[in-house]
Amino acid sequence: MEAETKQQDVQAVPQWMEELEKPEVQQALSMLVQKLPQISNAVAKAEQGIDLAAAFASDTESLNYLADRASSVSKFALNKENLEALSTLMESLPRLAKMVGALDRLYTTLEPVLTDKDILVDMASMVQVVAAPVTERVREGVSMAKEGMSMVQEAKERASRNHDTLSIFGVLRMLKEPAVQEGLKFAQALFAVMAERKVLK
Repeated sequence: MEAETKQQDVQAVPQWMEELEKPEVQQALSMLVQKLPQISNAVAKAEQGIDLAAAFASDTESLNYLADRASSVSKFALNKENLEALSTLMESLPRLAKMVGALDRLYTTLEPVLTDKDILVDMASMVQVVAAPVTERVREGVSMAKEGMSMVQEAKERASRNHDTLSIFGVLRMLKEPAVQEGLKFAQALFAVMAERKVLK
């Protein structure tokens, strides 16, 4: 009877013992044992994630905030026009990045200059020195224009008050005036230049 029991035990054990004796099973078990620390870390991280998700799910304020954000984003339709604009923007990103880099370098260079009060005072005085002659010329031009307008206005008033009839002798006397002579010479030269350049036909 005892021999039969031992024989049955021997027959029952070999099935899983035979599996353990296979080299591929032993190799798999060895790899599993080696990977146990990594598996343990992964399980711990998964547990942390589950805990975090559970805490977040119980935080109604955060869930309401996310819901509001999602609804505001959903208002922007992903239509053809928006997708084309997004595509154009994506294509332009390398150029925009270069421009931003150039502006950053320019700002880095100019920042010390623009924050230094002494340099700004020197630059302002330099601009005044350069601009002074131009400003003076503009003032002179404005002054001359005002003077010319004043003379034209005065001549107009005198002509309107003068009711004398001009005679041929009066015109001849006027022709002898140096100012009239200069004006007539200028007019003659101007007409000649205009004829040469075919402005006058």
